[in-house]
Amino acid sequence: MTENPEPIIMKLHRAGGKQFASRAVAVALAEMIFKETYGEENFKFQQPLQVSETPDKWIIEGSRSYDDQPVPPDQLREGKVLIEIAKFDCRIIKLTKLISFVPQ
Repeated sequence: MTENPEPIIMKLHRAGGKQFASRAVAVALAEMIFKETYGEENFKFQQPLQVSETPDKWIIEGSRSYDDQPVPPDQLREGKVLIEIAKFDCRIIKLTKLISFVPQ
């Protein structure tokens, strides 16, 4: 199987050191993905979002704590969400949601 070649516009952006994902673009993309993947209600519990960066990616993390939601034994508790977005091409590098099991 052959890989799709990189489009010329992407090669030009890479050569010029340009990035598609500014902080604002990364946060907007993260919000859309969080809402679509985990639901609007869960997204509300993730506010405020925390944003950090490395030289090549944006890291957007929710603020939800396990303590935010008391649950009965033998149930799952949902924690914070995290997404990593490549600065160069807006690729989703990682998407996770922490989950904890409350034993009896």
